[in-house]
Amino acid sequence: MDIRSRVALRIRTIRKSRGLTQEDLAEMIDRSVDAVSNMERGTSLASYDTLERLASGLNLPVAAFFEDVEAGSPHRTEMMERMIDAARTLDDETLCKAVSIMEVLSGRK
Repeated sequence: MDIRSRVALRIRTIRKSRGLTQEDLAEMIDRSVDAVSNMERGTSLASYDTLERLASGLNLPVAAFFEDVEAGSPHRTEMMERMIDAARTLDDETLCKAVSIMEVLSGRK
């Protein structure tokens, strides 16, 4: 997956996982709904200023939009993105428990 597609998927997945509409996100970052739609479809790249606004509004580091996840089907990639976003919201103790559960499910423990 190229960088444009990866950033687009991250923005869309994070927005949806937070229960936000494109309108909500557009208002949050002071951009148009069309701009958000174009970013999420990968038809335009967000400027660094827009990425900073997204990161601030979504309480993420800018680097989160560029993280690479395991390649696979689009559905698998989206699930990995959702899992990463959900993990960011956990406190250390809960994250440790979640990792243990994932290891059991994967057969690694």
